[in-house]
Amino acid sequence: MSDVRIDTPRGITLAGTFLLPEGAAPLDPGHEPSVSDPAAEREEGVVLLAHDFLTDRRGLDGHLDQVSAAYREAGLATLAIDFSGMGQSDDAVITLGGQAEDLRAVSGWLAQRGYTQQAIHANGFGATAALVGRPEQVRTAVLVGAVVGPQSILWEEVFSPEQLDELARHGLTRIVDDNPNPRAWNVLSKETLADVSMQDPATTMADAPWPVLMMYGVLASEMPDAAAPAAEGFPLLPDGSQLVQVSADSTAEARAEAARLGVEWVTRRLR
Repeated sequence: MSDVRIDTPRGITLAGTFLLPEGAAPLDPGHEPSVSDPAAEREEGVVLLAHDFLTDRRGLDGHLDQVSAAYREAGLATLAIDFSGMGQSDDAVITLGGQAEDLRAVSGWLAQRGYTQQAIHANGFGATAALVGRPEQVRTAVLVGAVVGPQSILWEEVFSPEQLDELARHGLTRIVDDNPNPRAWNVLSKETLADVSMQDPATTMADAPWPVLMMYGVLASEMPDAAAPAAEGFPLLPDGSQLVQVSADSTAEARAEAARLGVEWVTRRLR
């Protein structure tokens, strides 16, 4: 396991976990390639793992750890990141624009290290960030529970009266981070709430540069209104994209099926 730190253009440093599949040539992720000393192209592809809203790089209940293992068994490297303002990344107000920039920065970091074959596997709000960010080095994406349309959220049931007052007066509030990492608080803004609840498939899904696999019915935290806008906007996606409703008897089975479908999808497109 390699813990990595990745700088973004806006001065935020992201924390991540970079893992190689068995048998892959060693890689020192801390080495900084240069024009005079460029990295050799890697034989294996890499999957960038992006987590859901207010979780961290491991995903809810370690979900993304399981996904990472499935991709590595298929011969792919993985890089799981904590979005800015979450996990062990630098402090920041959580916004969709910030997460989109995070993904572009991480994709560029991978390209500098010889990874020209890249895919994204993203959950929930992280999947929305993948659609918005659209890193140019990426060839395809697996989007699980993406938020692409408007959501009916009663924020007064999410925030305390004191937090709502902070949002009204200062435009910011913070909530306790209950993930298994050292972070104590997440900072949200009015923009964050709009990002979560006011997406439009006509803009979120239009003109995507690569085919995507969209899945619903997998995440325990999936937004209740998430699948319908995806179906509405699906014709806007590139040819070859797929939309799948996963049916399973348990969350564990749904996660396993999502990992299987993701591996099948990505390996066909990175080889």
